[in-house]
Amino acid sequence: MFFCTLTLSISGFYPHPKPYEYPMISFEYAPSYYRYVETVLSDASDSQEVYMTLTSAPVAHKLTAIMKRYLSYDWYNQTDTSFILGNVDYTSSNAGSVSGQDNLIFVLQTTLNHCWANAYCVGLGYGFRYLDNDSRHSITTTGNFGYERENYLHYLPIVLTAERLFHNQRFNRFQLQTKGYYLLDGNQISKYSKLGCESDMHNRQNTGYGAEIIARLYANDRKWYYGIGAQYWQIEASDTVRIPCFDGNHYGNEPDNTTTMISAVIGYIVH
Repeated sequence: MFFCTLTLSISGFYPHPKPYEYPMISFEYAPSYYRYVETVLSDASDSQEVYMTLTSAPVAHKLTAIMKRYLSYDWYNQTDTSFILGNVDYTSSNAGSVSGQDNLIFVLQTTLNHCWANAYCVGLGYGFRYLDNDSRHSITTTGNFGYERENYLHYLPIVLTAERLFHNQRFNRFQLQTKGYYLLDGNQISKYSKLGCESDMHNRQNTGYGAEIIARLYANDRKWYYGIGAQYWQIEASDTVRIPCFDGNHYGNEPDNTTTMISAVIGYIVH
């Protein structure tokens, strides 16, 4: 008995539930710094310059539900459902600035993961990300009217997870998780119809990627855990289509854009 206990402790074994028994469910809250930046090509400098930014005011609130079900002792499926809520401040070099825009992001991601030695796992799956940024028809400092925009992204997530057990008075497990995101398809909808235009403008986005890293420390009670995380997205300019306003003689696209989010994480494992 002593030999078995010693062997499991040295190998870093962490007991998983029996396959098919029940899913492991946890919830996370993550107050976050959020920043979205659009860049356009400047004719004067012949280089990319910032056109507009959206910055969390003061923080975005990320709420995540995680369901993890083991299919065998070395295979599991994980589904993450996240809502990111909060207001953002809009600033543009040409269109002025305005505070307190509504901003909502919904993310649904599911992966199938394979593990080795109960310490290293790799996963592949499907992800969906929805953004709703609504200015609520506010007027900027330069007299420009805001509008609502929606964005839909379909992407391929690749997840690498490493875990290590250790003995501490407060914590017993450390997890480091890195994620790479490859954009499959995107659609940007600018709600110009709400400004009196004949229809909304639709732009396709075909090229982009993202990356995320999360470190978590699990308490000895195997319920609470704490961590930090960072996420980055870069999406290239969309296709160019006719703007359904201004007598139909103008064309527009969704410029190159990046999204950065830095978070503190507190989580609770239900079972």
